[in-house]
Amino acid sequence: MKRIYFFLIVIVLVFISYLDFHYSLNGFLIISFDLFLVLYYSIIKSEPVSLINLKVNFNLIYYLLFVVCFYSLYFLCTSFIIINDNFLTFSDLNKFEIVKVLVLYPILEELIFRKYLLISLVKTKSETNSILTLSVGFTLIHFITNSSLLYVFLLSVFLSWVYLKTRNIYLTIILHVLNNFLSITNLISYLSKSISLFIILSVLIILVVFALVKIKDDKLNQYCNEGK
Repeated sequence: MKRIYFFLIVIVLVFISYLDFHYSLNGFLIISFDLFLVLYYSIIKSEPVSLINLKVNFNLIYYLLFVVCFYSLYFLCTSFIIINDNFLTFSDLNKFEIVKVLVLYPILEELIFRKYLLISLVKTKSETNSILTLSVGFTLIHFITNSSLLYVFLLSVFLSWVYLKTRNIYLTIILHVLNNFLSITNLISYLSKSISLFIILSVLIILVVFALVKIKDDKLNQYCNEGK
């Protein structure tokens, strides 16, 4: 039943996205509906919006280091293959669009999909099943964008895994912002023409290995307020 409910929300989100795009509403309809969903889960479902995890494990620093460096490494390696080169860049966006891409969408989408919908799915399904189901829905709502759908799906899988491992919404929001920032800055074109790409990749690999060594035996979930 929760899966049916999840896909109903996804279908509505896809329809809202289509209307917003078709009538050139500049994201206002999408943002309004996303805010409605956040308020709905916060008030009606008695699941308060909170971006602060009061019980912080010190190893959270190493998790942050790992997810940011690993994602940056992944982004750089996959950008040559599956990212759509037609994605908008800073020069194509006005100030409000930049705010949407770097602030509003990452926060609202992470709250809705990771903090609320993913946790709802995990209550009745396995973590792997829930991650894949959520990622399919997350990909569908990006169908009318210029994003590579394969990349969006893989990004959602990674963000969902990070959230279930850490139960800290900060990490997934940071990753989502980082993803959008790297996408619109066209960083790949610049790095591909420079030896700096090799140096950056090497540093990222070292930092990822270092972080993994630090957190390999940690059980961060037990320090979090939010259960399944």
